[in-house]
Amino acid sequence: MPAAVPALLSPELAPETIKETRWGGRRLAERLSEGPAHAQLRGRSVGELWQFSTLPGHESLTHGGRRLGDVLGRPLPFLAKLIDTALPLSVQVHPDDRPDPSRPGAILPGKEEAWIVLDADPGARLWAGVRPGVDRDQLARAAEDGSIVACLEEHVATPGLVVLVPAGTVHAIGAGILLAEIQQPSDCTYRLYDYGSGRPLHVESALATLDVSARPQLWRPGDASPHLRGAHVELELLGPGEHARELDEPTLLVGARGTATARADGSERRIGGIDLSLAVRGPLAIHVPDGALVALGRVHA
Repeated sequence: MPAAVPALLSPELAPETIKETRWGGRRLAERLSEGPAHAQLRGRSVGELWQFSTLPGHESLTHGGRRLGDVLGRPLPFLAKLIDTALPLSVQVHPDDRPDPSRPGAILPGKEEAWIVLDADPGARLWAGVRPGVDRDQLARAAEDGSIVACLEEHVATPGLVVLVPAGTVHAIGAGILLAEIQQPSDCTYRLYDYGSGRPLHVESALATLDVSARPQLWRPGDASPHLRGAHVELELLGPGEHARELDEPTLLVGARGTATARADGSERRIGGIDLSLAVRGPLAIHVPDGALVALGRVHA
């Protein structure tokens, strides 16, 4: 990596990383400062901003408009997004790691992911995991008749809630939620049900992929353990105080509540709300004031 690259990177908008969707809200446009970035979003129903991505065709910009992969000198081991929902997202499932049929011996990454809720309307809900006693056949019937949400475990969405969703877990994000997501670098989704939107469904693939026993890991402010670890995604929650870490891999910094400050190798960044940062290397110092909460996210192969 060139020496001129800072140890802390901020995202810059690129047209290919702005995802306008039928379910997208207006909060992302409203919360970005006035100027060119705001102008790109004004009046649009933006469901996702891919803040840090090196996926081909969806590569994000940073450090003076350079492509993230060029700055890092290698692919990022995760994809980081902001998601804003004005309408519910589809009931869906993501595959686990699997052989790549086009490259013998190679593995296609699955899509384990984690959500960090930044804001939510009163009564907003998330769903992750199948209710005990519900089997695959019942899910298939419920997907057909539109009752599938009732088959899923429901969770109230409040700022600071963290949900780690293993691959194979049936899940859905409800309306009125703003969250940050860190995931394996994959864009493979199988939709079971989509509220009659007319978008293609992938019921057969979803039923073959889902695991009725898969359950999310949840963390709420005040919970004892500050770590969530999945097969690939790892999250560490930092409460008020001074924190020091020595990084040997790229790490996402998310201000789950309030505003914190991160410093690394002469760079300093505000961490809060939709201001995500990518810590690239070396020593990292984070000041978390009273009432604030920071999530550190990493993805391992």
